[in-house]
Amino acid sequence: MSKLAAPELIEAVELLGLTLGTGLVSSTGIYLEDLGLTAVTGGELKLGAWFLGMGLVALYIGVYLLGYETLRPRLFGDGSSNGDAA
Repeated sequence: MSKLAAPELIEAVELLGLTLGTGLVSSTGIYLEDLGLTAVTGGELKLGAWFLGMGLVALYIGVYLLGYETLRPRLFGDGSSNGDAA
C-alpha cells in the first residue's frame, strides 16, 4: 500500500465506523422509546419513564451529536456545524 493511499483508507474506515455507530445508537434509541411506550401503556409507569428517558438520551447522542454535529460536516466537507459554509 502506498503512503498516499493510507490516509484516505483511514478516513474511509473512520467514516464507515461513524456511520455504523450513528445508526446503531439511533436504532437503540428508537427501540428504547418503543419499550417505554409499551411499558407505559401496560401500566408500568416508572419502568416506562426510564425507558423513554434513556431512549431520548440515545436519540440525542445518535441523531444530533454523532449524526448532525460529527458525521454531516465530515461527509459534506463543510467546517461549520450549522450548514453555513463560507
